[in-house]
Amino acid sequence: MVHAHGVRRRVHVGDLRPGDHACLLFASDEERASVLRDFVLGGLDADDKILCLTGDPAPSLPPVPPGRLEVVALAQFLTADGRFDAAALLARLRTAAARSRAEGCRALRVAGDPGAGGMPDLPRLLEYEALLDGEFGSGRALAVCQYDLRRCGPGTPDALESAHAGSVEADPLVRTADLVVVRTYRPQGLRIEGVVDAGAHRCLRDALRSVAAVREDVRLEMSRVEFLDLAGLRLLMTFARARAARHCTVELTGLLPHLRQVITMIGWDRTPGLRLGAAHAC
Repeated sequence: MVHAHGVRRRVHVGDLRPGDHACLLFASDEERASVLRDFVLGGLDADDKILCLTGDPAPSLPPVPPGRLEVVALAQFLTADGRFDAAALLARLRTAAARSRAEGCRALRVAGDPGAGGMPDLPRLLEYEALLDGEFGSGRALAVCQYDLRRCGPGTPDALESAHAGSVEADPLVRTADLVVVRTYRPQGLRIEGVVDAGAHRCLRDALRSVAAVREDVRLEMSRVEFLDLAGLRLLMTFARARAARHCTVELTGLLPHLRQVITMIGWDRTPGLRLGAAHAC
């Protein structure tokens, strides 16, 4: 992940590479668990050593073979007066990175929630992030810094995001040559990108099932949908009717003008459970 003229980008957690220093700004335990699971499993596939910095209680992690995962309590890096000691943590990470190389691992993979034990003051957090940025640029490690938006004060999320090359999201539910579908959490739903034709109907149906049990309204973000055939539209209408039966709705946002026209012309805009949100920004 590279800084490009100060522009930050979103990246799937499975696409992280050594040298990347990204952040996860999460607002639910479900979102954090999803990304952390993909991060750990990706580390196993890449032959990385995984270091998880946690508060109390520690997050649940997928099963990991012995020797591949180390869990370290962030409380070890608090000073006597309860302040976060960024330098001590950095020294610990350097030692872990050297050990991972000695063990023949590709890189050290670090997941940490610096605010797990109580959010440190913002200047100290930014000092910590700057130190990490310099360390991980060597390519010997990669990191995802996790911050709970529910504990952040005004302005803190933007400042933390600015301290990273990009932000991460869960790996796609669907990733083919023509279609990508990603689970979203703020708001709950899916982001659909690419082409939905006869060959993609099963993938789209499976992705919709993944959010069928959500107990609130669901949003399908579709601004990057290049083509959606009539059968694909029917799948969305069927999903909306199922949402209506649960007293919930599905909102379609970012629709291209011609898709919106088709839905309206057929009369599907009156489908129970369906809402047409903001149109595609031309």
